Amino acid sequence: MRDRVVEALRRAAEESGGRLAYVKREEAGDPEPGPRVSEAGLAPRVASALEALGYERLYRFQHEAYRAWASGSDVFIVSGTGTGKTEAFMIPALETALEGGMTVILYPTKALARDQMLRIQRFASAVGVGAAVLDGDTPREERSRIYEDPPGILVTNPDMLHYGMAFSDRFRRLVSRASLVVLDEAHVYRGVFGSHVRWVLYRLERIAGRPRFVLAGATVGNPEDLAWRLTGRKPAVVRGPPRRRGSLVHVMVDAGRSGRVAVAASLIAAAARSGLKVLGFAEGQQSAELIARVARERYGVAAEVHRAGLPAEARRSVEDRFRRGDLMAVVATTTLELGVDIGDLDVVVMAQLPKSYSSYLQRAGRAGRRGRTGYAVTVLADDAVESYYLRRPEEYFLRGPEPSFIEPSNREVARVHAAALLLGEGGAKLEELPEELRLAVEDLAASGLARVEGGFARPVRSRARRLLEESGGLRSSGPRVRIVEEGAGEIGWREMPQALYDLYPGAVYMHAGRTYLVSSLDLDRMEAVVRRVEEARGYYTRPLYTADVVSMAPLEERRAGPLRLVYAEVKLTIVIEGYSVRDASTGRQVAEVKYQKPIAWTFTTLGVATRYPVPAKPGEGDPAAVHALEHALLQAAKPVVGASDSDLGGVGYPSGHIVIYDSVPGGNGASRLVYERFERVEDMAETILASCSCQEGCPRCVYSPHCGHGNRRLSRRRALRLLQARFLAAREVKLGPPEGAPLA
Repeated sequence: MRDRVVEALRRAAEESGGRLAYVKREEAGDPEPGPRVSEAGLAPRVASALEALGYERLYRFQHEAYRAWASGSDVFIVSGTGTGKTEAFMIPALETALEGGMTVILYPTKALARDQMLRIQRFASAVGVGAAVLDGDTPREERSRIYEDPPGILVTNPDMLHYGMAFSDRFRRLVSRASLVVLDEAHVYRGVFGSHVRWVLYRLERIAGRPRFVLAGATVGNPEDLAWRLTGRKPAVVRGPPRRRGSLVHVMVDAGRSGRVAVAASLIAAAARSGLKVLGFAEGQQSAELIARVARERYGVAAEVHRAGLPAEARRSVEDRFRRGDLMAVVATTTLELGVDIGDLDVVVMAQLPKSYSSYLQRAGRAGRRGRTGYAVTVLADDAVESYYLRRPEEYFLRGPEPSFIEPSNREVARVHAAALLLGEGGAKLEELPEELRLAVEDLAASGLARVEGGFARPVRSRARRLLEESGGLRSSGPRVRIVEEGAGEIGWREMPQALYDLYPGAVYMHAGRTYLVSSLDLDRMEAVVRRVEEARGYYTRPLYTADVVSMAPLEERRAGPLRLVYAEVKLTIVIEGYSVRDASTGRQVAEVKYQKPIAWTFTTLGVATRYPVPAKPGEGDPAAVHALEHALLQAAKPVVGASDSDLGGVGYPSGHIVIYDSVPGGNGASRLVYERFERVEDMAETILASCSCQEGCPRCVYSPHCGHGNRRLSRRRALRLLQARFLAAREVKLGPPEGAPLA
């Protein structure tokens, strides 16, 4: 029997110049049953409440989680979206509340916490315990009631916990009652966000003593290690099924020469016109805006954008209309990857193959709720990794979830939490702090934000408070650039260094369905001025830039065959030299603009460096080989460690030096995994280089849409020889300093 949805997707792909390349149907049953609720050993009031709510028995993994918690262990519940994780952690939460303790349930975002509140209140009311949400939107009167009569279950988010513990005595007293802390969607706590949350939880422990932890996540490759990095403890890991019951059809579409934007917009429009509710995912804010615009203008489908940087009320409006069915198509970044209630979904369209398989599972799992068949459609275009999996689609689906990465030593993150700790507690003994915070306090003292006397540190309150207010929140380790529309005021923001790549003068910038041109970028004021335009709709821009390693301070070293690998603190300078103008339909370059005065910004991060044996005369090097190999290694590193395009960057030098670095100030942990898995990165890079039939390079092997040099000076064949030559080296390849102009 032919699947009418697959056929509609096939027609849409072909009409837009693509083709259906792969279809895989997957069936999943109910989770393995466990004991009856009345026989599971639960507290009688909890058991009775669950039965009254219609639960006759627990799933096996839910019962295993309860038994592990009841035996005194911290617990990490790993189970797919919609399989019963909430029930698994609510049972310990309810029993804790009945025993007189407080459970604090953390969701990654305020929106998700409020979205889940009705469900939590349903359980709490059935048992007879109080539950309340406390965040930045909680009215003053409600806050006072919570402080005066603390609930058994407090629902909040890490940002509220962070600022509340730093600035409010009443908030600190409230959370000091916590005897159980639940982290739902724990797989989200990775990179810089994970580093921040690690220190938020450490500060909470200092206030609350030693609360127990229950973590729950849908797709985590290293739950025990992630829990250790977040909480400092090893949990009991309990695994449920990877996804909900029902059918899920995986579809891969080859975009061909049409490009991912055109094909993704066509697929989204076809699904919406067929009466199906469709959620599109794009890897970047500008891609999301462009896909939604093409769906509206070319296909007449009302498609809205949901992304960070938009006002909260705008995102909530999109969520509400999408949930009600008033809106049938939304294009989002990672903001809707989590479990925000947007109602039943029929189709998920991913405009780019997620480098992280965990992310793919999370997005695909949003389709087909309540037993209906779901469709997870992925557009694969001219990209080295996507070409690799287009030739080997089954290999992609055989991957397991990658490990989450956190960089606990991020100095920028540690400084923020050292200041928050001193503000909240009034001071701290240096000997009691972990090394990272101790070093951060010394940084604060050197900058005049703290005073240290006799081994005791106190904050300089006004300056420490300003640091927290200007830090950009828990998802940032770099400063924010304000986006100001001429004659209208501030419309959004972008973090550094990403702001450099989006908000350079002359850039086309899309925001909330509108098109702007960037008039100026002032890094002293951290402000970009933009003006609304209509005439820029036929093209987009890409920055021309270089990344240059100013210095490296080695932290660890090891051998990778004949190569010497160094994991180091890396000081980088990014220089925006101009931009290229590209046709919005084809992606072809139509013009190039160079600045008289380039824009430069320097920051410190973490990275892994090595050197390949360049087969050329000393001092000359082989720029084309190294540049192409750097692209191949960077492309391969992302799926090997589960990193997104914005997590990692790379730079090569004609002398054979290649550095792959974390793309955020202070580091996010992704390059640490590259350092540990470098041999796997090389193997995949070699396959990418060897599998392509082009001469010197193309989008399916070494071209990169993020190349700061416009993919000039590349040689696939010489890059392959250079990679293979590492085993022909007579002796170990010494690192030494890089030579020649950088190639990013």
